[in-house]
Amino acid sequence: MLLKNQMSYTTTFIALFLIFIGSILSAQTKLWTEDMTTSMGEVGWIAQANEGYIITAGGKGLMGIDNNTGKQVWVKPELKGVIQETYQNIEGLPLFYVEYTPLAGKTRGIILHSSTGDVLYDTKDDNYRIKTYHLLLDQAMILFEMTKENTRLLMSFSLSTMTKTWVTDLGEIKGIISQVNNSNKRESFIDNGPSFTNSGDLIVGMNEKAYGIDAKTGAIKWSYEADNKLQALVYSPQSNSVYMGVKKSNKLTVLDPASGKDITPGKLKLRGNLLDITSDSKNNIVLVETEGFNLIDPKTSDFLWNKSFKIPYLDEVIPFQKGYIAVAKDEDNGSIAYVDSEGKQIWDTKVRGYVYYATTTENGVLYISTERSNIISFRDGKDIWDKDVKFKSMPAVTYDEAEKKVIMFESKTGYKFDLASGAMNIFAEDIKLEDVTWKTALEAEYRPNGYFFYTKQHTSLLDKKGKLVYTKEYPQLSSTDLTSLAQFGANVVGVDIDIAGSIENMKKLDRLSKGVYTESNVTSQGTSKTHVMVAASVSNTQGFAVTKTRYTNSRNARDHMFITTKDESSKRSILMVNKDTGKVDKTINILMQLRCMLLTK
Repeated sequence: MLLKNQMSYTTTFIALFLIFIGSILSAQTKLWTEDMTTSMGEVGWIAQANEGYIITAGGKGLMGIDNNTGKQVWVKPELKGVIQETYQNIEGLPLFYVEYTPLAGKTRGIILHSSTGDVLYDTKDDNYRIKTYHLLLDQAMILFEMTKENTRLLMSFSLSTMTKTWVTDLGEIKGIISQVNNSNKRESFIDNGPSFTNSGDLIVGMNEKAYGIDAKTGAIKWSYEADNKLQALVYSPQSNSVYMGVKKSNKLTVLDPASGKDITPGKLKLRGNLLDITSDSKNNIVLVETEGFNLIDPKTSDFLWNKSFKIPYLDEVIPFQKGYIAVAKDEDNGSIAYVDSEGKQIWDTKVRGYVYYATTTENGVLYISTERSNIISFRDGKDIWDKDVKFKSMPAVTYDEAEKKVIMFESKTGYKFDLASGAMNIFAEDIKLEDVTWKTALEAEYRPNGYFFYTKQHTSLLDKKGKLVYTKEYPQLSSTDLTSLAQFGANVVGVDIDIAGSIENMKKLDRLSKGVYTESNVTSQGTSKTHVMVAASVSNTQGFAVTKTRYTNSRNARDHMFITTKDESSKRSILMVNKDTGKVDKTINILMQLRCMLLTK
């Protein structure tokens, strides 16, 4: 997240400049032009805040500009040398976080109100660095994860008062590996939670420790250290108990949320190694272990079933309205079973290969394994598709809003999948995308005239009949692209899902299978339930205005993609690529004198 050198100061403004430049898309009429060299000196980078304001960093400080008029709204001359890579908008709110290093002093982190420029929080000389945050709407708070050298901290920030409430020290990070892992500034160190008890206390799990924290004061009321890393940590409001599973342990631990005292009844001992603890729609505790899974009545702490349901290689249990789907994962032959609410097996279907993805749909269980993919019918446990679909990796996924079908593309083949009927058909075959292999983590976006496939350096479009309209790969700025996101590992049995884009496709397919058929960045209205919820929970009318304005700007920007690249003479440029045509509608030399311009339809 942090990258402070002269090279990045010039070149890595690209990523956030893209957001700003997005407001000029599909433009016909110039709204305003502003030469910023007088007010800002050398412009380092530009970003766009949630309510639409342009945030500009330069040699003379940090500035907020009204995106509709081009007029300066606020300026902070003391904030020189703001580090672009640290810029982070707080979702749905007029808040953002940045870091800067004063001429004399340590690097400081600050939270600003983007509409006013007010500094709402300043780490000053405490040497805190914010890693990530949790937006806890029900509690009207933001929980920030922070570090100070090798120490982890939590900070509560009130959405009612827009001020810091407390900072709590969670102790020193022990071990070289843990310290190295902690160097990833955006990665969360909270493994389990946060969740809240009936009395309002905060429960979090981290490595081997569970914490009970007074949510009003930040005081640590108790901590519990297990013998190994916590596998799961679930709070049940029905029993007012914390259920804790520990890696390589055959014991399920139950804690009193008020004191952290072990109150485990002997009857909850595990028969095997704990795999997972979750809850179903009835708030029952779903206990998954190597020897099967069972339900725990949170009111009595008794097992609800006389006998746990067991299948070899049990790895995952998916609760849904009609019961439970148990997934057994083995390299050669796994299985998927449907279990009713009484623990009775309805069917058990063998699956070739390792099942690395499974989700419930309207008609059955959609799964993807290393050998095959299909939908297993809820009715009889048989495949719905006449022919298996074979994916070498996680396909790119989007949703056709007109045809009401899920679009999947992988290994040169395009598929259309009807969630309602379960029908699948191939609409494109032998499609050769430039410099794309089965290992490429393509993402997809629905367009009115087809399907847009992309990576950070790639653009392609298939029309709805499966004809390739265009395909293009653009060279990176360097072998180590300064604007790239950190990749993270999730390798399973040789299946290449180690790129962030693949994980995002899994999340997208999950949302679609659960009935979330539109994505906020593609809809004509440009709003989402999540963001509307922010305004409702915070009870701040400005919150809705922020959401509405920001998404309006995003909606204007949806027809283009910005790509940072270099030409044959190594000139570094930003290309504004039209998603529907593949043409470069605008080229911006990033070494030229920067001028801010906003266009509108």
